[in-house]
Amino acid sequence: MSRLWGRRASAERDPVSDHAILDAAVSVLSRDPHAPVERIAARAGVDPRDLKALYPSREALLTATILRGARRIAAAAVIEDGTPAEQIALLLARIWDDQAPVAPFTTLWMRSGLRGEVEETLEPVRVLIADAVARGAGVGAMRADVPETTVAWLVEQAVLTCLAGVADGAIDATAGRRLAITHALSAAGLAWDAAAAVAERVELRLDRG
Repeated sequence: MSRLWGRRASAERDPVSDHAILDAAVSVLSRDPHAPVERIAARAGVDPRDLKALYPSREALLTATILRGARRIAAAAVIEDGTPAEQIALLLARIWDDQAPVAPFTTLWMRSGLRGEVEETLEPVRVLIADAVARGAGVGAMRADVPETTVAWLVEQAVLTCLAGVADGAIDATAGRRLAITHALSAAGLAWDAAAAVAERVELRLDRG
């Protein structure tokens, strides 16, 4: 192959897709959180040099991938119809279904210096939860001994704890959704049996589509 052809072929390569690289990072790191950048490049179908031109270090790639995921979760978070407890449960169930398959990747930020930045990015989710908590507390259905923002944080941490359990192999991903919902609702002030009843109603609703 001539040098001219080599340069032409290089120039005519498809542009590197940033989204493809970040998608590949999630896929690879969900199976092996310590996987090298070269494996991510192979999964994305790009030359490792092109990947490193976009992300000079593994840390830069991790940061971009994690923050993209957090922004996507925050943008997709909505409050649906139902009681405040059901609204929280539905929101958490949908986040769980999105994150449980990639739990090992999700826990990367929980155990890194990015935790504060990710939690700030997820603030819109906590705002929705806090609003539902305030409405639930107003009718005596949720705890009112601490501010609703504190309860929203406790709810978030309950779900993250369960996701970490999936990543560590201590919790089954499918059964974990029910546990995450009931654990979170208990943090919001519901008795365990009331939390279980809400979780059952919500899961039936989700299963019906």
